[in-house]
Amino acid sequence: MTEGEFQEFLITVGYRYNAKSKSGFNTFDGFHTIVEFLTDENRYSFRLSAVTDDIAALSGKLSAFSADNKTFVTKAKYKDKKVVLNVKMTIDSEIDKEHLKEVTRFFTELCKSGSIHPVCGVCSRNRKTGVYIVGSELVPICEKCIVRKRKQYERRRDMFIKKKQNMPAGIAGAVFGAILGASLYILLYQFWSGWGIWAGVIVSCVFGGYVVAGKRATKLSAVICEIIAFFSFIFAEYCAVVANMAILIERNGGGIVVTEAIESTNNSLTTFSILNDLIFEIIIGTAVMAVIGVIYFLKRMFTRPLKISKNLL
Repeated sequence: MTEGEFQEFLITVGYRYNAKSKSGFNTFDGFHTIVEFLTDENRYSFRLSAVTDDIAALSGKLSAFSADNKTFVTKAKYKDKKVVLNVKMTIDSEIDKEHLKEVTRFFTELCKSGSIHPVCGVCSRNRKTGVYIVGSELVPICEKCIVRKRKQYERRRDMFIKKKQNMPAGIAGAVFGAILGASLYILLYQFWSGWGIWAGVIVSCVFGGYVVAGKRATKLSAVICEIIAFFSFIFAEYCAVVANMAILIERNGGGIVVTEAIESTNNSLTTFSILNDLIFEIIIGTAVMAVIGVIYFLKRMFTRPLKISKNLL
């Protein structure tokens, strides 16, 4: 189902579509049901925050609903009588529209049954709520919680704005982190040559050094950190092999001569199998660094203050 068809369907069942959150919501009697199309999972998700005094009765209704609609996965979390319903259903060609209608009907009947009461999606209290976009997600929130969240957002935003990036200091910190990580790799390579793990250690030290010294990180700084970490890993990998070669020469009674160890290492790299192993280690290490870089981006995304919209009602 395309986004346009999803919007069209929402209108036919009485839901309002919100383009920013790419989801729809329906409001009646204080309840807010939210439906979202999960593109990656090819599923629909319905959400409802409510409270009940009779969990057994509600469980019975959910069980009966799941039994009649085997294609649906129904989950309910109970905490301090709060009920968070999440009904996910798999898309099945054009039949999915009829299934979606069944779900919306179930939610409507459940809300009108009198066995549950609407609650704030944040504090879980039975208060009058509105529908707000927090980041990119629709959430039913009461007035007190929205005031508190907006104050938190303004405070975090001001802190974020006041932090000015010092790129030269950040690069210096990243280089220091690279030296630290590479040194650990070279020193401990003889005991544990887990190059994938060490690549992660090096790139983590680089990112950590940049953030500590540079104060504020940006996308450009992340690219710089990845480049520094990449060359640091290659350098550390080479030095670790040289150190290992020097130890082998010393054990064979040849004494410790750095130039001889470097020459022997360079000669060994002309052997296809050894060179192939080294390239494989570099590829794995680079992949690990790339993954950590993606995690870094995601962490920045979720730790930045989330924008809060006006009440959509």
